[in-house]
Amino acid sequence: MIIGIAKGPGETPNEYTFVTPDTERQVKTSEFVYYEADVDGVLRQILGRVIRRLPLRLYPDSFLAHPEVDPAQVAASIGYGGGEAMPAAAEEDTAAAELFEIHVSIMGYHDAQLSAFVNPRIPPRIGWKIYLAPDAALTQVLNRVAFDWETGEAVQGGAFVGSLLSRPAFTPQMGANAGVPVVLDVRAITATHMAVIAGTGSGKSYLASVLVEEMMKPSNRASILVIDPHGEYDTLEEIRNADAFRAPASADTGYKAEVKIVPQDQVKVRVSDLTFYDLRFLLGAQFGLSGPMEYVLRMALDRVEGNRKDKTAWTMNDVYAALSYMQNGEEEAPAAANGGSQTSSVSSDSDLDAFLGPPDAGPQREKSSSRAKPDMQMRGSARALEWRLKSLFAESPNFDNVASIDLQEVFRPGLCSVLQLNEIDRRQQQVIVAVLLRMVWKARMNAAKDVGSSRDRLDYPVFILLEEAHHFAPANEDVVTTNILKTILAEGRKFGVGVGLISQRPGKLDSDVLSQCMTQFLLRIVNEYDQSSVAAAVESASHDLLAELPALSKGQAIVAGAAVNTPLSIRVRQRITRHGGVEPDAPGEWAKYFSAERSRRREVDSAGLPEGPPRGASRIYRKSSGRR
Repeated sequence: MIIGIAKGPGETPNEYTFVTPDTERQVKTSEFVYYEADVDGVLRQILGRVIRRLPLRLYPDSFLAHPEVDPAQVAASIGYGGGEAMPAAAEEDTAAAELFEIHVSIMGYHDAQLSAFVNPRIPPRIGWKIYLAPDAALTQVLNRVAFDWETGEAVQGGAFVGSLLSRPAFTPQMGANAGVPVVLDVRAITATHMAVIAGTGSGKSYLASVLVEEMMKPSNRASILVIDPHGEYDTLEEIRNADAFRAPASADTGYKAEVKIVPQDQVKVRVSDLTFYDLRFLLGAQFGLSGPMEYVLRMALDRVEGNRKDKTAWTMNDVYAALSYMQNGEEEAPAAANGGSQTSSVSSDSDLDAFLGPPDAGPQREKSSSRAKPDMQMRGSARALEWRLKSLFAESPNFDNVASIDLQEVFRPGLCSVLQLNEIDRRQQQVIVAVLLRMVWKARMNAAKDVGSSRDRLDYPVFILLEEAHHFAPANEDVVTTNILKTILAEGRKFGVGVGLISQRPGKLDSDVLSQCMTQFLLRIVNEYDQSSVAAAVESASHDLLAELPALSKGQAIVAGAAVNTPLSIRVRQRITRHGGVEPDAPGEWAKYFSAERSRRREVDSAGLPEGPPRGASRIYRKSSGRR
């Protein structure tokens, strides 16, 4: 379909302009057009994206002087534009009076072998015809993975996340002739990582859930772990019963997606998986640690770890025993707790010698003959450190002497696990995530090197979706998760560990971490600092496309990077499962307070009835009491 005539070059060598009346209002910003040119003896369709729209001919200002009078009627009365003064023809006359200059950024022709656009650097000559790119052709060249028009789904390795924003919204029920479906390359997302960046309320968790849905379909059957600090992803549990996530039994086996919601009270980290830096991070935030305390903590951990061939055998009781001897010169027999060891870690002065190091270790070590008991500074530091450790772990049910997250239980192809951390302190969340990432990284390395037992390995690639990523890799702040995240983002491609970061504050996210995500989903961002952070990290999106970020509506996004052939403005498809990140309806809840049922319930509660049913009460009473 011809929509205009080429006018000449644009502001840069990679741009051109054309003129169009655009009476049907089809040439929108971010729309795709093309012209035909001979490239090495082959007629090619050179695709381009509309980046600017400027008016050339409009009504004179005097036609607009009286708001109560339609300017089309004024134009028709003097023969401007050849229109009639009839109301039915007024809009058509207005459109006929307009003329626009459209600026286009040249993308090039699509090379199927390279799976990329090749810019021939042949701008259109004056007078060349400009065409609107058809839906089917755009679907083929914009997406890295094919779309199955018959089923309305992406083929294996693809994720159908929505449709092109400049075209009508595509739904499978509309057929192949309406809209342009956008299909992402799941392999690129999991291998080179992704980031979802958006302002509050722009739909970032909604988009992330759409991606999870696509990855859990029979065409992908992914192994996904969602780190959920706010409890927004529990509705993904509906995947279990939805037909879209099932496949009939074939020659090998059928498929049914599984979802496991792990509540915060079941998230356990074994204390022996904590490093010195983890403990220092936890203690430093709540109590503060002096230099001598850090030194004593390191010595205690070195001792209990060094005495155990099996590192997982030591417990906090062993650490307390070592600290007790450092205070008194004799061991406190530890009480068994959570499977804790009854074995002493330091039992004699000779053990203290080994604990403190050889006699020539420098000024920090005196000969054992003069150190039958630790000096006062060490006693005080050990006593204070022991008190801090006991206070910390007494209030932290997520750290256990024995229990730990079982990777085999939360990672499996066809399983999406959601770790809910919404009632856990932020610092403890960071340590839990750091331990988990280290475990996953080690398990995938063991699998790649074919070492270790089956419980120490993950024999399949995994994908970890991390909500509120700016808490786990903040800019200009040292937290325990940042380094392991950087390691996985830099080297995870070799070992099959993919990461998806979700953040509403890209300006507070570590720039090195953000720049390692090769696929970016950008939703509405208004803050100028956040916009500049995104512009610096997202290399594949042009500045004119990023300038649209404040104007995006809820459910609209810009996709750029390795998962698509070119940056796209999309409309996110509707979720199959319910959305869990919905704000509470405060006025509605306030109104319910005055309802008759709520008033009656408050009267019953204030009457002082017993909490439980009386002895011998009927089963019906128990049920009704439970409901109340």
